[in-house]
Amino acid sequence: MSKNLIHDQTIDFQVLMEKINECIWIFDFDKNKFLYISPSIFKLKELSGENAILKKAEDILTIEPLQKIINSCLHRYQRFLNGERNEDIINDVSEYQHACKDGSIKHIELSTRFDVNYDTNHIVVIGIIRDITKRKLYEKKLIDTIRNQHKIIKEYKSVNDGSSAELYLYFFGKFRVFKSDFKKPLKWRTSKTEELFAFLLEKEKPYVSKDKILEALWPDLELDKALKYLHTTLYNLKKDLKSVNIDFKMELINGFYCYDTQTFYSDLNELKYLIKTNVTSFDTIDTATIQEIERALLLYEGDFLAENGYRWATTQTNYLKFQFEKYAFDLARHYFFNHDYSSTKRVLKKLLEIDNLNEKYHELLLKVFLFNDDYVSFARHYDHLKKLLLKELNQLPNDSIQALYKSIS
Repeated sequence: MSKNLIHDQTIDFQVLMEKINECIWIFDFDKNKFLYISPSIFKLKELSGENAILKKAEDILTIEPLQKIINSCLHRYQRFLNGERNEDIINDVSEYQHACKDGSIKHIELSTRFDVNYDTNHIVVIGIIRDITKRKLYEKKLIDTIRNQHKIIKEYKSVNDGSSAELYLYFFGKFRVFKSDFKKPLKWRTSKTEELFAFLLEKEKPYVSKDKILEALWPDLELDKALKYLHTTLYNLKKDLKSVNIDFKMELINGFYCYDTQTFYSDLNELKYLIKTNVTSFDTIDTATIQEIERALLLYEGDFLAENGYRWATTQTNYLKFQFEKYAFDLARHYFFNHDYSSTKRVLKKLLEIDNLNEKYHELLLKVFLFNDDYVSFARHYDHLKKLLLKELNQLPNDSIQALYKSIS
């Protein structure tokens, strides 16, 4: 007979534990035993009523692969025992795969939190296990759909078919343009000629209004003078490209300059494509996503047009930098949580070259040193970070980083 969850406006928490799908449990490390396991463990294990009667909850939870859940907490347990109380030690969210008897795979999400039972002074871990198989299927369908949509975009072909490109344009670090059979970048008659070409080719669409060109390249000049400079620069641009057998056709239509870039390769377009198609967070990164972000690491040789100093490039620079750092840091965290510490350090080194004052990057690098038991490198890097922040920002590392340092002092 079904029991009422709410009786006389009072919630029966025992009934609540029986009704929810998530399994809640408490494990005492000092006793090496479970103090509590909610009845929903039987739902996760898909036991029939008869089989459930024959098995204890402790027996169900301690068989493979769920015993690995406890083992995975041991490293955090030792640091918690040593007094560390930063967020990554206290709380953790992980995912596991469980093979069912029928051959199917269940995706299990595990949330754990360390705490102290002050009645016994024992360290306990509070865990919640939930079946996320349906959620993972929906995520996979969404990712597959988005990727398939992008595969039919014509721009993607031009981005990746570098063998047929007439010109290769590189926007990251310093703007450079190469002819397909040239080893040295093209030379420009004037710096404004180079800037105009960069301004035209950084656009996603093959057209731009005449007014925007004037505003970007000659913002302080009177209109008549700016128009004269524009016409002269356009003439020089076509002539410079013609000298290497590139026929760059431009036409002014209703106040917009229209041009053809189908035979040009651009590292900017490729990076934008990678950003648009990367829809996976760090904890669900797959092989394809790793390859895409690793490709982005190679493309990002520096901030967008950093060495050119074009004023009109600031907004694009900030956007691309933010997006690149976000996805690169996701990759670093993925490597870290999969114990690939050498790859984590490699990605973090790239990120710190871009933003050496970002404490998130420094903190993850310090954790890599800790998990590798490389205390010498940890102390050396912490000292470097402390001096850097005092010099540049007149402040000490954040509380979380200081707690890491105190944990080994």
